[in-house]
Amino acid sequence: MTAPAPARPAHAARPEKATRKGRQTDEAFREAARLVFARDGYLNAKISDIAAAAGRSVASFYNYYDTKADLLIALAEEFHAEASQLAALPYRAGLSGEEALREAVAGFWRTYAKRRGELIGIFQAAMVEGRFRDRWLELRGEAITRIATAVRKAQADGYCPGVDPVMTASALSAMLEHFCYIWLGQGGEKDVPFDDDLASGSGPTAAGTG
Repeated sequence: MTAPAPARPAHAARPEKATRKGRQTDEAFREAARLVFARDGYLNAKISDIAAAAGRSVASFYNYYDTKADLLIALAEEFHAEASQLAALPYRAGLSGEEALREAVAGFWRTYAKRRGELIGIFQAAMVEGRFRDRWLELRGEAITRIATAVRKAQADGYCPGVDPVMTASALSAMLEHFCYIWLGQGGEKDVPFDDDLASGSGPTAAGTG
């Protein structure tokens, strides 16, 4: 009796992605998934719709991803890497703490706006896909660790005494994520006018000059 082939790990490298054409096809599936997730939502998105939007076959899709959850994990990791890089830039540039924080939040807003499709998918998938939820919480955990470090530094300077740094970091991260989801993913609050400058923290009032 022949033993079954071992399951391929979700993040194992696939030979199809090693060539230039393979990377182009992979990016086509990712871009198509962003469009389909934004249009239909993650729960209603079909692999056949993603393949059609990419101009590729469903069979080709399975050369790159086993499920749409695998594709969404790849998009979530891509978003996390970009958002983390943008969040670190203002601090590395030597801006003051307040200015750096404002720029970091604005960078998160812009990244969320650019990647709205996958972020809508992330929000929905985290409620129904256990494996995806676990990976997304790992990625969030990295950001929460960085925020908690900043909270501890603020406490050392005499601010926010008595608060738990990790719980505070979790609350701040969740507030920012859900704010972006409501305004960029759901069209905003009912009867509340939208102002991109104020929402991203770059307007005059947000900057403390209004």
